[in-house]
Amino acid sequence: MMRFKIAVVFCVLAFAKAELSPAQSTQKIEREEKIAIELFPKTALEFVNTISNSRKKVKFYKETDGDKISYEAKLKYQNRKYSIEFDEQGKIEDVEIQLSKRSIKKQAFLKIENYLDTVARKYRIEKVQEQYVGENKTAIQIKEQIAQKLVDNYELIVAFKNNRKIYRREYLFDNKGNFLSKRDIKRLEYDFLLF
Repeated sequence: MMRFKIAVVFCVLAFAKAELSPAQSTQKIEREEKIAIELFPKTALEFVNTISNSRKKVKFYKETDGDKISYEAKLKYQNRKYSIEFDEQGKIEDVEIQLSKRSIKKQAFLKIENYLDTVARKYRIEKVQEQYVGENKTAIQIKEQIAQKLVDNYELIVAFKNNRKIYRREYLFDNKGNFLSKRDIKRLEYDFLLF
């Protein structure tokens, strides 16, 4: 019986080590720089105007993540924080809207929590966004999808504490709470987090 318990402990530790291995996931090293509206792709501007009905208080960014370059418009519309991302040519990639974790559908959130419990004993969900994927959709179609709350995915930034080390990951779950992908987050500035 004792051998069985030891074998189970080793299996759990092996799984945990595999989960924590940075080679198992890609890394997210983003750099954002604020840019003038004139440097933002014109087709993307039309999209932003359709989503928000206004260009007031919209901030424009050029974002690099490794070799990938994209453009992002950030704004507050109807008391919600929007992030609208475009590729280099100005084609929509996705619209992300920040929300509280309590706003996720209950069944989906339970699945997400169950998954995160397998990663580490201590974690904190720092940021949650609902994601509306822009593939083959017009601004009007996405705006309607947002109005009807037909979320495609949930993107979470999660901080973990394991063996006195703190690390963060970006997770993507579908609207039912099923795991889709993860990326390690490499922060460029000093981070301090209390658990």
